[in-house]
Amino acid sequence: MRKADLRRRCGDFLAEADRIHDRANRIDQQVRRMSDKRWAYEMLAVSAVTAWTDFIEDVFYGGINRDSAALSKTLGLDLPQHLTLPLCEALFTTNGFLDFRDGGDLRGKARKFLGGDHPLATLPNASTHAIDRLRAARNFIVHRSRVAKARYRTQVLRPLGVQKLVAPGRLLMARKSGRPRLIAYLEVMRSAVGAIYDDLD
Repeated sequence: MRKADLRRRCGDFLAEADRIHDRANRIDQQVRRMSDKRWAYEMLAVSAVTAWTDFIEDVFYGGINRDSAALSKTLGLDLPQHLTLPLCEALFTTNGFLDFRDGGDLRGKARKFLGGDHPLATLPNASTHAIDRLRAARNFIVHRSRVAKARYRTQVLRPLGVQKLVAPGRLLMARKSGRPRLIAYLEVMRSAVGAIYDDLD
């Protein structure tokens, strides 16, 4: 059975990150009204988090596809070493969908179902924390619920020392080291993907 091509998947994510970066540049150059720019940056953040979520799920399933030993042990089943990718996905989505709440949840599920030696083990803590912050911003953009607002305040604004509620678009456009904060988040994602890529055999 053919193993998942995780190197190619890393390349696909990096290409998507480049497209998002390019769109941000075009927005900066071509959109004049600030409210439109802020809205566009929010939509780019949603796209970035969606791309990241899809990527991480694919790497998770690919890890099981490459070696199901830890999954076999966790489930108490004698599974073939290499499961098909559709079967890997079906095992986790039959009753819903796979969801990693944050970097800690991702690490826990990876240890449980992929074992100690897997592609996600190399994700730096600092990267997952930064991505968790972008995800909290994305959740507030999409849901605007009280829970999403509270998490946005505590996970994103408070660590930055921001006391009042700042709209995500304004925050994502704010400059950090000379570039919009959204671009800094994209660079964190690229770095995390690079760590995964370098650990692949």
